[in-house]
Amino acid sequence: MNFQPDPKGPNGFFGLKSTWSTSLSPLENGVGGRFEGEASDLAVFGEIPAEINGTFYRIMVDPFYPIAEGNPPIEGDGNICALRIKDGHVDLRVRYVDTERLRLERHANKRLFGLYRNPFSHHPCVRAAVDSTANTNLVYWAGKLLALKESAQPYAVDPDTLETLGYDPFLSPGKTFSAHPKVDPYTNELVVFGYEAKGLGTDDIVIYALDKDGKKHNEQWIKAPWPAFIHDCAITENFIILVLWPYNADVETMKAGGHHWTYDRNRGATFIVAPRRPDQTKPAGWGPDETSRVYHWDHAILLHTAGAWEDPSSGKLYLESSRIFYNVFPALDPSPPPNQMTPFGDLPMRADYVRWEIDLTQPTNSRVPEPEVILDMPGEMARVDERFLTHKYDTIFCPVIVPETEKPCPTRLPILPVGLDAYAMLDKKTGTTKMFDPGHNCTVEEPIFIPRSKDAEEGDGWVLGMIQRLDVNRSDLVVLDTKQFEKPVAVVQLPFRTKIQIHGNWVDENVKVQRGSLVRTYDAVTVSGRSALEAEA
Repeated sequence: MNFQPDPKGPNGFFGLKSTWSTSLSPLENGVGGRFEGEASDLAVFGEIPAEINGTFYRIMVDPFYPIAEGNPPIEGDGNICALRIKDGHVDLRVRYVDTERLRLERHANKRLFGLYRNPFSHHPCVRAAVDSTANTNLVYWAGKLLALKESAQPYAVDPDTLETLGYDPFLSPGKTFSAHPKVDPYTNELVVFGYEAKGLGTDDIVIYALDKDGKKHNEQWIKAPWPAFIHDCAITENFIILVLWPYNADVETMKAGGHHWTYDRNRGATFIVAPRRPDQTKPAGWGPDETSRVYHWDHAILLHTAGAWEDPSSGKLYLESSRIFYNVFPALDPSPPPNQMTPFGDLPMRADYVRWEIDLTQPTNSRVPEPEVILDMPGEMARVDERFLTHKYDTIFCPVIVPETEKPCPTRLPILPVGLDAYAMLDKKTGTTKMFDPGHNCTVEEPIFIPRSKDAEEGDGWVLGMIQRLDVNRSDLVVLDTKQFEKPVAVVQLPFRTKIQIHGNWVDENVKVQRGSLVRTYDAVTVSGRSALEAEA
């Protein structure tokens, strides 16, 4: 089945052109999105466990105006989709992050910004504006819901109304704030880094922690081996591991009209390891002035991490991540080889999930050993039981692409992350994997994990994730019990198809400071007695 609208039919707009025509996507069934509003008490099939009370905050890339041609799919305004679950009922609110960029464009009633993170391509009147779309992640910390884009500082958003409250709420150091800060549940800190932290194309990285009140501690500055795309990280008790993608940033290229990032197939997967605290004891063999070390492997993109831990007895760190052997952003490859077989380059369309070993006693620029494959299928956007972050864990919840022989479908996209079509629950201790497959013509998004109770065993609870049903143009939120992972205990049907989520997080009701309603509420009503029926005496 082909979901591309027939250009001569009513779903193809009868061949009429629009400024949105270049933005049409088979996955979207039209333009889609560009919606703000609320819906109460969504349709629930099955029963949501009574212990699940909180809010699932999803952030979507949802351009309010058509983006400039040639942009990667990560460009576009951030739109929040919040799903609040209480006593088995689900309310929904959707609202854009009112960034400086969006407000400028809404006032002008047209697009003003050009290529992704290239201010030289923007209209001259807005080049001094913060061009963050706040479209990558939502993290709740120190009583604030943060809408994140790694090119700038966060926007604070009201967790109930989703109203945008302001920019840079913690007055953070540097110009940038990672889209993937990590919570250390044992020290109750948010560990943050920012790259290109001193400006466009710089190799400066800032690392620090925010305590439970949002106060900054342990600020330190290090250098990257090149101005690299550093999207994600992982933390252990004492170290932060930054994961560098094989793309280069060059200001002169931007000035010439090129992209911020250029794909480099000659660069390997790269890690920067730095102590989390500048005054902590250095690893064995490190010099007194060493603030970090760099480690390399062969060419690959490690899109996101699951978690990491350390072995104090050996001086080794262990990190688990996706491993992708092709360029996931074809728009950022200005010189694709003439023999490429797909839009994603000449490299094999292969990916898996692996465990890396980093020996901190080895000198900087050492090569790390071959990683151990822990899930031999394309997997991305994995989550773990985050109560145990920084420590060794046994369970991973990973969206995957199931083998084509098991799920033939002509619309399948064998690429990460948009082609993910099932959830895998991997028990590393036993080596077993359970699968939830939502069926044909579906894609799945990054899940969240909710523990069954505060002191539940690791990995015991529920997994929530959004299913995009392409054939019926519908979005369903599934609730999976880890004790019976193959079949949902509940499915929440949304009243419309949402845009594709980038990242999302769960905020438990007991954690959130504010406790207002996500949707409009009603006061108690006294029956008027003025109906067609006579009032009873």
